[in-house]
Amino acid sequence: MGRTRRGAVAALAASVALAMCTGCGTEGRAARDPGPGATGAARAAAVELTAGQSRLLERAEQVLIGRCMAQRGFRYAVTEPPPQARAQRSFPYGLDDVEWARAHGYGGRDDRASEAARQADPNQRYFHGLSARGRAAARTALMGASPVGLSATAPTGTTLTASPDGCIARAESSLYGDLAAWFRVKVVTMNIRPAQEAKVRADPRYAEAVGAWAACMRAAGRPYASPDDSRAAAAAFAEELPPDRADAAESALAVAEATCATGTGLSRVSQALDHSYGDEFRARHRGDIDLRRRLQNAALPEAERVVPPSDRPHEPTGGTRTADEPGRPDRTTPSTDPSGGPHA
Repeated sequence: MGRTRRGAVAALAASVALAMCTGCGTEGRAARDPGPGATGAARAAAVELTAGQSRLLERAEQVLIGRCMAQRGFRYAVTEPPPQARAQRSFPYGLDDVEWARAHGYGGRDDRASEAARQADPNQRYFHGLSARGRAAARTALMGASPVGLSATAPTGTTLTASPDGCIARAESSLYGDLAAWFRVKVVTMNIRPAQEAKVRADPRYAEAVGAWAACMRAAGRPYASPDDSRAAAAAFAEELPPDRADAAESALAVAEATCATGTGLSRVSQALDHSYGDEFRARHRGDIDLRRRLQNAALPEAERVVPPSDRPHEPTGGTRTADEPGRPDRTTPSTDPSGGPHA
């Protein structure tokens, strides 16, 4: 369930997203526990980036990818993500915000806006304008010829691999130095939340809360056994009805789902379980979380050299910290669209 966004992802977007999720690979003390003589990234502060710093790294990575792609005979534009891509909400255990549900439904209107922005993205237009052979060559330039050379196991148990030779890997290596370490910590930290959510869903207390939610939905004339089922029904509206009628039907169902989630124990139980399992996973992977932050903080000077001051993203007032602590129930979903850059 997770994201409210349901739009199809085009080939280049899929390639960039794949690189994000398969982009850091060696184990060992040097990557996990810097010794007393360690310097540079190993001794950088393990603090969260501000939103502006995070976007600076995104921008620098895009600039470096663009340079690399140009050297290989392809175009890659540095772009800003559309506003809706940064504001999408995630409700992995069922909608539980009635006002948000009333305003957005399950996100159908937001999906259409995101899809329109994606279609207008210059990288998408360029990629789809290439011949089949050209698209394959561009994908190889971006991703590498084959996913071999980097490997890491995610908290979900899945082993992910990638090539160190594509432009995304080259850009990451320029910023973070130790590409293998960056690949590993990125794979681990990006997959803490999926593993955490799987634990919540498998917990008998969550199943019991879903049962109470389903009884509430039946009483409201919505006979769905789980939030996944009501989400699937809402997706069908978009396929069967005109947009305005689909939006109205989706919103009504979303409000019913959120009302029952807050009126029964589903919202309370799922949030408590999410917090508990989140603490467990963050403690288990604290070394990787801290190393990722050290690598990111150590990369900031290079990012500042790559991105001219006039092109740097605006820092929000107050230097707001990003809600990027893996496993935190921050209810926003980061963009993986190429218009937002491949930085994870």
